[in-house]
Amino acid sequence: MKRITLILIALAMVGGLTVLRTSAGIVDAGTDPRSPVRVLDTRIGVGSNVGRLEPGTVLRLTIPAITIAGETSALLNLTTTEASIAGHVSIWPCGSAVPETSIVNFEPGRSIPNMVALGYTAAGVCISSSSAVHLVADLTAVTTNGDLHGIAPQRLLDTRGSVRYQAGREYRVMVGGTLGVPGDASGAALNVTVVNPASAGFVVVKPCGATTNASTVNFLSGEVVAHFTFTSLTSGAVCLTTTTTTDLLVDSFGWFAAGSAVRSIPPDRLLDTRTGLGGTYGEVGNDQVVRLRVAGIGNVPNTAAGATINIVAVNNSADGYVTVYPCDSAKPTASTLNLWSGALRSNQATIKLSSSGELCVSGRILDPTGTDVVVDVVGFVAGNVVRTPPPVTVPPTVPPSGSRFATLPPRSALPTGAQCAQRVRAAAEIRPENSTPNHTTGTGANTRNDWSGFQRVDGNFTGTTDEILQWAACKWGIDEDIVRAQIVKESNWYQSAVGDNGESFGLGQVRITAHGTAFPNAVNSSAYNIDYTYASWRACYEGVYSWLNQPQNSTGVTYVAGDVWGCVGLWFSGRWYDQPALNYINDGDTNGYGSRGVRTHYQLRTWEDPAFING
Repeated sequence: MKRITLILIALAMVGGLTVLRTSAGIVDAGTDPRSPVRVLDTRIGVGSNVGRLEPGTVLRLTIPAITIAGETSALLNLTTTEASIAGHVSIWPCGSAVPETSIVNFEPGRSIPNMVALGYTAAGVCISSSSAVHLVADLTAVTTNGDLHGIAPQRLLDTRGSVRYQAGREYRVMVGGTLGVPGDASGAALNVTVVNPASAGFVVVKPCGATTNASTVNFLSGEVVAHFTFTSLTSGAVCLTTTTTTDLLVDSFGWFAAGSAVRSIPPDRLLDTRTGLGGTYGEVGNDQVVRLRVAGIGNVPNTAAGATINIVAVNNSADGYVTVYPCDSAKPTASTLNLWSGALRSNQATIKLSSSGELCVSGRILDPTGTDVVVDVVGFVAGNVVRTPPPVTVPPTVPPSGSRFATLPPRSALPTGAQCAQRVRAAAEIRPENSTPNHTTGTGANTRNDWSGFQRVDGNFTGTTDEILQWAACKWGIDEDIVRAQIVKESNWYQSAVGDNGESFGLGQVRITAHGTAFPNAVNSSAYNIDYTYASWRACYEGVYSWLNQPQNSTGVTYVAGDVWGCVGLWFSGRWYDQPALNYINDGDTNGYGSRGVRTHYQLRTWEDPAFING
């Protein structure tokens, strides 16, 4: 029987260096779970004598924790640290010829990890270094009976001394049919090394013919950066594209067949905090935790036991690290990717998925700015975990500074109020009467607890009336002109407006009998009033108000998420497309401010009419 044991390993920051520690998280792909094992630390004599590995010396590492069953491979997370000069480390199955390949390229003052999958026999693995360096290694996974076929590393490509790869071109490299890899291999374990790139950028490694929005190796100008990755093959080939002119090395370390529990997929971007993809917009701050659904997304089955991801830190300005772990496990004092000011690096890790199919991403950043984080999934470990399917997600489009605010689809990441405050465009005040409430913020977050989105309501913004409407439109992802039009209908843009026999107040006419948690902020603060109004709209738009389809509330029109105008009408009537809602959306409502509906105000742009501007 094939066995795959995937062991979650934590990399802890101690004294500014990376020290690997084991944790209890285990991915079990239908086999006996194994406890994680520290197998090498030359600083304290685990797996070797104490002392740096010197050039010209071979360290033989045997791992008693591995039970060899048929063709066995070991996945190691190998970290270099405390080097005094730059160099590189090579690793290979003992008994094989010493390869010309390297696995980690290191430099002084940095702790640099890289994953490796390697064939393992009773002879162990052998490691050498071009210059003195301490090594730390943890066993992160073991496959048996040929689920992953590890081989003696083979160099497949070296452009040095020939023609450097050029930006924007797709280059095809044959893997299947090369030494140690059969022609019908489904996927491969490759180490890709970028050498002296002309500028900062990235290389994409993917099956030929596949499209992807992901990167594989990230680097700065002039660096030497190695990155281990799993990749699918197309007719035995892999394709590489670089964003800048560079030399490239490609080394093969193993392969897997179709049907293996170790699966590779075309790289797919799941999280990008620069754009809000994956549900989080903005830099990940110190100790902030981002939850990322992986199982059931894209080409990852909902039953997957684990995932192989690339994680990239972007725009960081300080030392620190990012930790990725299953969300149903305790957060380790650990790192998956180390950071330093100005770095542009990525690392790959195979990590257990939580019972809900999620990974948690957390930063430990040593200054207040945080870092943007990008996560791409490149593979998974097949499993049989029973989970609820993920919600349908749509990559959000967060408007850049200076642009108008449009409606964001359901499940989009929503910007924070602070981010929206930076994007609001200056607008003149046409309602001087609103001056006091327009310059009064809310006194705290909303306490309504039937949808967590309401707890984002804080009214923490001041400005002119139009600037407040823009801010709320941005924060809740609704077309700003729909907001302008609806607030024409509700209050003629007067925060002092009172309706419904004294029950409704302010710009959005928040009604105390239905929204009591919003008071007194909804009266005192224009921003809070409009913030709450569109939190309710977004709850409707996300599909939260399922009670609308209950028999006693039904109007015969099925309530569904994603209906902009239906949710506008709901704010007025409290029902889904009943006649009062239709009259409010379209012309016919004689209540409030005239017979024109919100849609007509939207089409006519009433807020630009001199008669409206002049009150």
